[in-house]
Amino acid sequence: MIIDQQKIDEAVSTIVGYGGQNILNCIQCGACSSVCPGIKAGFPLLCRNLIRHLLNGELEEIIEDSSSWGCQACNRCTEICPRDVRPQEVVFAFRRYQANELAFSTSSVTSQMNLYETGHAVFTDPSALRKQVGLPETTPTSAYDDKAKEEIQTLINNGPMGELGLF
Repeated sequence: MIIDQQKIDEAVSTIVGYGGQNILNCIQCGACSSVCPGIKAGFPLLCRNLIRHLLNGELEEIIEDSSSWGCQACNRCTEICPRDVRPQEVVFAFRRYQANELAFSTSSVTSQMNLYETGHAVFTDPSALRKQVGLPETTPTSAYDDKAKEEIQTLINNGPMGELGLF
């Protein structure tokens, strides 16, 4: 493989620009991958593998891989990283890059629509279970707070996701 420093610089600069500032701290130790539920679920391009591809300048080669949308934002990778890479931020920076290039997983559209409509990327109605265990049927979340939902919609409409015209 021929190392193309310009491609590497472009990839790193792109990811840093989207919020993955500490990507260059990565030493490929694999600690992040060892605790990642997404990797355990079979998403191959998360944590160490994603960072390796990015550090090799392979933005275009991986742009259509949907693995980044499998990240559940549990932050375990960031907690265990010995070099403060903050792998979750790198994954989210890559998602922003994918979204801006209109190369995001169709499975992510459902979660984005849910977030826009209910204030939660994943939402199920908990009212029956809450009533059964003696809690108020509605939760103090954006799903039941119209003002909070409007604020979330305003943020989405005026950010990069709003520019995509999905909402």
